[in-house]
Formats: sequence, structure tokens, C-alpha cells
Amino acid sequence: MTKQEFRRAVYEHWLLLQVFFKLKMDGLRLSLAVFMCNALQKARNKRFYVIENAQGKLVWVCNEDIAAMKKPRRVRKLVNGKLVTYKITMLPKHTSHLDVMKNCLYYTPSSLNNSDGLSPKERMERRKGWLKYMERIRMNRLFGKLEAVK
Repeated sequence: MTKQEFRRAVYEHWLLLQVFFKLKMDGLRLSLAVFMCNALQKARNKRFYVIENAQGKLVWVCNEDIAAMKKPRRVRKLVNGKLVTYKITMLPKHTSHLDVMKNCLYYTPSSLNNSDGLSPKERMERRKGWLKYMERIRMNRLFGKLEAVK
């Protein structure tokens, strides 16, 4: 093994180790978001959801937040030296709360006395699916870095 091959192998192992720890941190972030949803649900007696925002961060929202995301907001943008105003929404208007429940990572029961939250089996399936998704993203970035080193 040449010196250059050895350096590349060490670099690959280092990057794989970074991916491993980042995935562990992703799991902890999801656990924290679930904990915050449960705490807020106990405090406010409302249903909360864990969703991923456009920046890839986990956020917890309630039904009022989802309704606010559907309302259009005015955004100003400089285009060819002119200030142009756009109306944008974070969620499409036709998105229902059932769609959010189906696509979110976790949701709490609708009230403290109900048991209509996620079952433990479904919760683990969603967690595994999200961690596989994050692993794919991390590995794609890793292979991009390795291709740049070649």
C-alpha cells in the first residue's frame, strides 16, 4: 500500500466515522423533538406534530401553526433593479391535517385522555425511515467529498 492509498483509506474511515456520529445526533434530535411535543401536549392539551422544515431541521407545530403556514405571505425580492412583491405559502392550501399526520415523523394524541397517537410500532417505523433518509443524504455528501479528493 502506497502512502497516498493509506492516506485515502484513513480519510475514508474518518468520513465514515463522522457520518456515524452525525446519524447518532440525528436520532437524538428526533428524540428531543418527540420529547418537546409530548411536553407541549401535556401543557396545552393540543395535538403537536414533528415535521422537517425546508432547511432540514426538525420543528414541532400544532394545528394553528399549520393553518398559519397555509396563509400567503408577502415577500419582496429585488429583480433587475426593481423591487417585486410575491405571495408565497409554506404549505399548499389544499394540505389537510390528515396529510400532515400521514407524512410527519411523530404526532401526539389529540388530547390528554385520548389514545389516538402513534403506536410504538409505527413510531419505530417512521424513525427508521427518517434515519435511513438521513443516512442516504449523508452518504451522498460523503461520496461527493471522496470524488473531489480523487
